[in-house]
Amino acid sequence: MTEHSTNDHSNQIIVFDGKHEAAAAALTLVESAQREICFLGSNLEAVLLDQPAVIEVIKKLCIKSARTRIRFLVDETQSSMTNSHRLLPLISRLTSSISLNILSEKHQRPKNIVILVDDSSYLRCLNNQRYLGQANLHDPLTVRELKQQFEEYWDHSTADVTTRRLHL
Repeated sequence: MTEHSTNDHSNQIIVFDGKHEAAAAALTLVESAQREICFLGSNLEAVLLDQPAVIEVIKKLCIKSARTRIRFLVDETQSSMTNSHRLLPLISRLTSSISLNILSEKHQRPKNIVILVDDSSYLRCLNNQRYLGQANLHDPLTVRELKQQFEEYWDHSTADVTTRRLHL
């Protein structure tokens, strides 16, 4: 994992290449969350999200404030259920804070993975098959652009009722 400085000292870019570096960057982002996390991917990306530390941070964030908003937007959840993704029980228990939606047919098969935290941090893998990308802990402009796309996809998505009915 490589950190690059830019002219703006609050702008911290983390470049990653590989599963372990991407997972570490995702954990760093999630740990920085104060009220909102948005995730877009083809599934509940196990390498990034099925980590005990990530799940614990999300759980604490949801318990800390009723205003917490965690949203997952994916193409499918069947593979996550088959592999007993550790995030699923949390999603089914904390329905007031965590939402899981399925992308509309129009937006299915996203090639990238995006995590947005609050209004300032993001992680982006440009190819969901490789863990090559970057994260930035303070880039409100890029987050705003990515959030607009996320909101458009979210507005056309549907709630995943399958995970709401889990009794694990």
